[in-house]
Amino acid sequence: MLFASVRMLPASKAMISFGVATVAAAIVLTAHGQTIAQPTEKNCDTPTTPFCDALMKPIAGWSGHIFKLAQNYPSTAPTDAQPWRKLNPYTEPGQYLQSVLEYFYEGNIRSSVEDSFDPALNSVRGWYNAPWQDHGVNGREFVHGLTRERTSLSQELDPKQTLQWSNYAVGFYNAPGGVTIGKVWAKHGDPNPDLADMPEGTVAAKLLFTTAPVDQVPYLAGSPEWQAYVYTGVGDPRLHPLNIRSIQKVRLLQIDIAVKDSRAKETGWIFGTFIYGGGPGHASDPAVTGWRNVFPVGVMWGNDPDYPSTGQLKQTWLNPDVHMSHVGYQGRLNGPVDNPNSSCMSCHSTAELPQGQMVPSGSDDVARWFRNIPSGEPFDSGRKPLDYSLQLEVGLVNFLQTHPDIFPTSMPAAQVKQVHNDKNKPLSRAGVQ
Repeated sequence: MLFASVRMLPASKAMISFGVATVAAAIVLTAHGQTIAQPTEKNCDTPTTPFCDALMKPIAGWSGHIFKLAQNYPSTAPTDAQPWRKLNPYTEPGQYLQSVLEYFYEGNIRSSVEDSFDPALNSVRGWYNAPWQDHGVNGREFVHGLTRERTSLSQELDPKQTLQWSNYAVGFYNAPGGVTIGKVWAKHGDPNPDLADMPEGTVAAKLLFTTAPVDQVPYLAGSPEWQAYVYTGVGDPRLHPLNIRSIQKVRLLQIDIAVKDSRAKETGWIFGTFIYGGGPGHASDPAVTGWRNVFPVGVMWGNDPDYPSTGQLKQTWLNPDVHMSHVGYQGRLNGPVDNPNSSCMSCHSTAELPQGQMVPSGSDDVARWFRNIPSGEPFDSGRKPLDYSLQLEVGLVNFLQTHPDIFPTSMPAAQVKQVHNDKNKPLSRAGVQ
């Protein structure tokens, strides 16, 4: 579902010295075995410097918005309103989810669409980004920090959709989540995944945008649009070397929410998702436009591990007024961008080190992916749990693959070696973060 980049491996790196400056050249292998160097200034992401903002510098002549990683992580979370605490997530799921959305919107919606959701401009509360998403072909672009997500296949977004379209996203954590991110990454050159325990009241939120035009997805009419430095086509650019980046318009499609709430006894987390315009065939109120023209798809607090495949789900609520082209496996919750063979909670329960398999395939025992895994327990026995945070997982894996000579003191050498070896695996299927 949310809060991580598509699990695909970063391009290999070569370090090139130019006088006193060091430049990292991402080496992208073309279909003919040739290489294309894409230099990016690397005076960041070192043990003694701030984390990088994006994969690349702004293009020459760019005068628009520029993404700056919100990385002034607090040591303690200030007292803050938690309006969802007044609502019962089991009996009032729609109201619960809406209250969290309003909390996320406060101070983030601005008169300028391009300036909206810039944490530096929010005077109500702090929001923070997870570091180390600036690597590989899916890495953060420079305008809004968007990472490449799962590609939407034809008719996955709308019956009128005849082509595939790319999707991009950026994730945020409130102060409680920011405290944990700061603890994990306190030593920039030696992160500590043992500290990946999100406290009560953590909110993670993610904005997902699509390159799909309105004539392919009609309910996107009036959707907030951002400029972004994204790929001109779909598919893995390592396999399609002519798929290069340019400045394009992307449209808000989906908003994902996750809340650490101990009242959710099954997992300790509550997940929800919204769709812009209400989805296919939805009659929107013409007076409601822009960021607020979103509708809840549903809420889930567990994976319904004993579900017999028919009948009513007990740990998922789906909004009866929204009719999606697809949701998740056997009717569990997922957003329009997400893999229909999974669910929000299933995907995020796999957050761990070494990185596991996000979505079942082939002869896998599907039931393994639909267990209720309590916060603090790993998906695979013996691995380090990352408390449902795929943003932390992707960042830590990027760090370890980029520094094969650095073994963080918090991880056994055998586990680090496995993370290093993962980069030699075949390309993974594009199931969302």
